[in-house]
Amino acid sequence: MKAFGLLLLLVAVGAVSYFYAYEPIADYLGLEKPKVEVVSEVEPIVVKAPEPPPAPPKMEEPKPEPPKPEPMPTPPPMPSVPLVMDNTPKPDADGFLAPVFPPIEEVVKGWMEIPKSAFNPPRPVKVMKPLEFVRVINGNKIGSKVPAGGTAYVTGQEGLNLMVATSPDPGAPSSQVSIDDTDLKAVLTAAYENWKVNMTEYKRRQHLFAKESAGRAQEAKKSGGGAATPAAAGAPARNTEGTYDVLLASMKAGQVTEITPTNVKKWGDAQMEKIDGKDYWTIIVDYTTKTMFGDFDTQAQARILNGKVEKWIYTGSGEVVP
Repeated sequence: MKAFGLLLLLVAVGAVSYFYAYEPIADYLGLEKPKVEVVSEVEPIVVKAPEPPPAPPKMEEPKPEPPKPEPMPTPPPMPSVPLVMDNTPKPDADGFLAPVFPPIEEVVKGWMEIPKSAFNPPRPVKVMKPLEFVRVINGNKIGSKVPAGGTAYVTGQEGLNLMVATSPDPGAPSSQVSIDDTDLKAVLTAAYENWKVNMTEYKRRQHLFAKESAGRAQEAKKSGGGAATPAAAGAPARNTEGTYDVLLASMKAGQVTEITPTNVKKWGDAQMEKIDGKDYWTIIVDYTTKTMFGDFDTQAQARILNGKVEKWIYTGSGEVVP
């Protein structure tokens, strides 16, 4: 028991010594006083209670969809209108309408029917290969040759073959050659193009002639050339067939051979004109004539004086019709 009391006394002395003697001794010895750890007061963490989830939105009843508009019907496709170029000839300032000519292939029926007038007189062509010609005299055959590039004369046609001769003279040695072995196509094509130009100009002169003729007739009326004048008393009259007896009599008499009752397409009206100081009754007839490229529509004027045809005139040239 004494021992325990002694121990307790030592502990008490040690504690007092620490509180009163340690600081001076520590300052003398350079020791730091142990820091007393201050225990911070820990604030309790407040955990918020979770908020209740929001109430689900009130479901609205689905509204009926508005009716969809009816689809517009697809319009039918517009028909495509082809672009047509108007190549129709137009009259010129004098009112002349140029004629339209067919292509030469149509005129010659694909080169199978070249108008016979194209070979009258015989037409010279160049041959593309050597040709042998034979002539029979007194039963003897006499031959001759024309080299390639030489000239032969076309006298006729049989299909796509040409009848050719060494010269245009009758009885000259003859032979046959394919049209493609000659330059006839090129020759006739060039001639046709030139012919079209000439015929167009001829038609233009005919048109101007008709206008001038009508003008002369109007002047004759103004100057008193009416039914009361002696010349008007002899005006040619149409017969029951629409022709004129005075013109038919002229044709029958051979005064004109190119114009016949069968090739006249139109008999014009009789009108009085003063030409070269004379009062003529004139009638223009439309008729068809033969050319190297087939039939061609043309005109002529009959000039009537004292009840008879004095002459027939080409309206395109003013020359006398044979």
